[in-house]
Amino acid sequence: MKKTAFIPIFAAVLLCFCGCSNDDDKIVDPVETETNVLLIKSDKGKTSTGTMYKSGETYNPPHCYLGKEIRYNGGNAQTIYHMGFGANIKGSDVFDMLNINFESSQPMSFSNLKAGDTFDSSQFHAVAAYTPTWPEAILRQTTALSGKVTVVGTNKVGDKSYMSLKLSDLRFDAIDRSCVYSINGTVEYEIWDIQYE
Repeated sequence: MKKTAFIPIFAAVLLCFCGCSNDDDKIVDPVETETNVLLIKSDKGKTSTGTMYKSGETYNPPHCYLGKEIRYNGGNAQTIYHMGFGANIKGSDVFDMLNINFESSQPMSFSNLKAGDTFDSSQFHAVAAYTPTWPEAILRQTTALSGKVTVVGTNKVGDKSYMSLKLSDLRFDAIDRSCVYSINGTVEYEIWDIQYE
């Protein structure tokens, strides 16, 4: 998959949190050690932590998939291919969903993504969302202003395959636009066996 083939279209979210060790003042970055924990910090100092749901839990655990759509422009049909990474977030009072989407005019494959491949926000579309109250059931969303996504690698557990992405300084306006949040973390997405039809 060529990085230049990606066009922004859908979205993602996380933040960097550091701690110090009393023993040797070594800086510890939990983003490097805890997978599926998102650290979200506002430019006004508010910090929130969110975790991803696990497989089998009620809400959407991290997953990635392939898809395609037909778009019409002036009567001309164009096939657009998608590679999406989505998940619900629990425990955060800032965002409760994060989606990242790549699109291309050519079919894409997870096997084309290699460890170390890095994409900036001009190459994908990331959206963070929040539903204030479930009875209200209004999904409010915001699109990434900047940030990067880096492929950490793939692994297999039993019959399931996973791809891990490191989210670096994904910046989103707050839903009420009162501040800007930065999101950092590493997320392990289950690769859904969905192929282009």
